Amino acid sequence: MKLNPKYLIYHDLIGLENVLALRNDEEKRGKEWRNIGTVIDETKNMLITLNINNKKKMYIKKNHKFRFMLPQNDGEEPIILEVEGHKIVGRPENRIKDIKKRRWLKK
Repeated sequence: MKLNPKYLIYHDLIGLENVLALRNDEEKRGKEWRNIGTVIDETKNMLITLNINNKKKMYIKKNHKFRFMLPQNDGEEPIILEVEGHKIVGRPENRIKDIKKRRWLKK
């Protein structure tokens, strides 16, 4: 299933590859984005990733900004989407329910 960038914050993030992270306080100090690997699990407040060296790392969502690379059809450039961590805080199963509620309220 192709992910719509507009609704990424409501989707399950497990399986997304080439995720980059930046701590909110590092932005002011000029630190660079770092590749944190592939998202293998997600909790209410944490993203758990598997990096290149097959090590698990845990990132607090509200303390980071994330860049997700969304795969596209063959031959197309992938879409890179930057998301504030506080927008994805919450249990993944509840975020998926929220998109249905928001669509229903717009009608």
